[in-house]
Amino acid sequence: MKTMSDIQRRSVRLIPSSTTIGAISRRPYPRPTPRRRRTNYQRQDWQVVAQITNYRMDSGAIRLILFDAGTYLNAVIPAPSCLTGRSRGGAAIARSWRNFVLDCGTPKPEWQPLGAVMYISGVGFWSQRTKLRRGAARNGAELHPVTSFRVVAGC
Repeated sequence: MKTMSDIQRRSVRLIPSSTTIGAISRRPYPRPTPRRRRTNYQRQDWQVVAQITNYRMDSGAIRLILFDAGTYLNAVIPAPSCLTGRSRGGAAIARSWRNFVLDCGTPKPEWQPLGAVMYISGVGFWSQRTKLRRGAARNGAELHPVTSFRVVAGC
């Protein structure tokens, strides 16, 4: 699911639906953690306006910490080398990676501050809440993979 190469990738609506980080963080956490796209959240590309407070290279992907109105959310841009011919929207994901690096800098393994404000689109993903990461939503929601972004200010 993280690279949109899963068997249910065609069930994802790639036209972004506008929402807020707060609305995403209020969604109920599904039990057990879905390993397939069984929730509406996982079958939609979402767009939020957020400040990227920090970013880093994390297991070959760019991990972003998004912030808006007192709420945090993680978003992840998979490395183009992780995409396959089966990756739906692979060109858009690879473009997001390339543009982020060109606009904001090459990520390093340690957290880097940013402060840029962006429109970010990505597919809903449920992470295991037992593995909450820095800046993660309490309900385990993420945007993974990021499918596009547009800088409003910063970078």
